[in-house]
Amino acid sequence: MMRDAPGRKYWGLILITIGVAFAAAGLTFWFAWGFPETSAANQVVLGIVVHVLFGYIVVMSGITIYRSDLAYEEALIAAKWCLGGLLLMTGLVVWSEVPTLEDGPTLTFLYQLVVVGSVGAAAGVLIGLNRGQAVQNARLVTEHGDQQETLVFLLQLLRHDTQNDLTTISGYVDLLEDHVESETGKEHLARIERRTESMRDLFRTAGTILESETGRRSTEVVDLTRVLRDQIDHVGAIEGVTVETDLEADLEVAVDPLVDELFRNVFDNAIAHNPIEGLTISVSSRAEGDEAVVEVADDGEGIPADIREDVFDPDVRRPDSEGDGLGLYLVRKLVDSYGGTISVSETDPSGTRFTVRLPRV
Repeated sequence: MMRDAPGRKYWGLILITIGVAFAAAGLTFWFAWGFPETSAANQVVLGIVVHVLFGYIVVMSGITIYRSDLAYEEALIAAKWCLGGLLLMTGLVVWSEVPTLEDGPTLTFLYQLVVVGSVGAAAGVLIGLNRGQAVQNARLVTEHGDQQETLVFLLQLLRHDTQNDLTTISGYVDLLEDHVESETGKEHLARIERRTESMRDLFRTAGTILESETGRRSTEVVDLTRVLRDQIDHVGAIEGVTVETDLEADLEVAVDPLVDELFRNVFDNAIAHNPIEGLTISVSSRAEGDEAVVEVADDGEGIPADIREDVFDPDVRRPDSEGDGLGLYLVRKLVDSYGGTISVSETDPSGTRFTVRLPRV
């Protein structure tokens, strides 16, 4: 949030300053106190690292906060823990050295104050940064939930109002059919009706996707063969389409009512993107181990090779398609939610085969 940026950067700079001060003081004491008594090179390096390390941790935590998107209060949590750790550890040093402070602080006391204080500051800032990020995560979850509720409401409102408008448009198209005699006029009316139905499909698909993402969905055990037969009866009633079946009985899977939308979109893909006259759709189902396998194949024109691998991504469609590009995306989302997989391949000599695998129960 933009209004939190100055406060977050302020606390980030404070922590950076504290860390730099501890690192500089540690190095100063080391070179004045420890270095003259150290001869081995590895001990020199170790001494430098030890006296800089905890200040470095505070500096990097400050930089992290400065560059982050933490809110002011979330950055303040890290700063409070850092200062709390610093005060606690320096307080312990003062308490332990009280008897020796009657004549004033000694270099040994100041040295311990810096080293132990830097340890407390580093430990505190790490704990505080972790807690601040936890508070941020909780805030983001709440904000996401609010945005999600708003999105659902707006889509439902848009779908409701638009569906009413589409119904009105369809009604006027029916009325105009009796008053339009030219072939061109009738073609225009038919095009309006097709686009109206396409918009209905778009809103139905969008609503199903939203429900699959946000709805409280409960699964139940259903006979997959019954689901397939319902869709087969619908497709088989289309003039010019032949449906061949090889269905195995008693294929039970745990799904929700949206499974009908899953297979409706698979069948619709074959119908919408191939010439209807003479089209043959083959549907088979079988058990393979702990999976129920469904194959829906057609002998149509097939999916172009350049989009076949991405066909389940949103907005991927054939160049001549009038669809919304969301049908197969919805199919994949639903299959994933059931713990299954879906793949697409070619049929011989032409056409497309979709293979859906769902866990059996």
